[in-house]
Amino acid sequence: MQNYSGKFQELLTRLQVVMTEIDYTQKACIQAGKMECQLLNYLYQVKKQANMNELAKALAVSHSRVTRIMDNLVAKSLVTRRPSEVDRRCWYAEITIKGAKLAENSQQTIVDQQQKIVKKLPKNQLEAIYKAFTAYVEAYEQILHESYVEI
Repeated sequence: MQNYSGKFQELLTRLQVVMTEIDYTQKACIQAGKMECQLLNYLYQVKKQANMNELAKALAVSHSRVTRIMDNLVAKSLVTRRPSEVDRRCWYAEITIKGAKLAENSQQTIVDQQQKIVKKLPKNQLEAIYKAFTAYVEAYEQILHESYVEI
């Protein structure tokens, strides 16, 4: 069992490196930066305006960090920001057409990469690979959930 723990850790490290590289090959991440890309993709997926608190929670970052990210995206005309009509302290962000196109290209890059990866796997083992990977990820999520301590 311990031998496999080390093997899984090594494999997980390799997977993290690969996933980071995939992240940086996306056009949106190259042009906007990693956090900017995540915020842009979030706005693209929800397809509605979002307030700064919602964005901070979705990205798991501080309100001030969201403000800095928004400043960058607004400067690049990828997102618009406007104050609430009800509460002047509250601001809303909405993805622009330019931002949506960039996010869509980013999403398509991910889909294309996954299709290429699946094509390289042995076809007769796809189901077994998927089941094994699913089991590993679910176990990992369970351990993370069990060890999570709310502050």
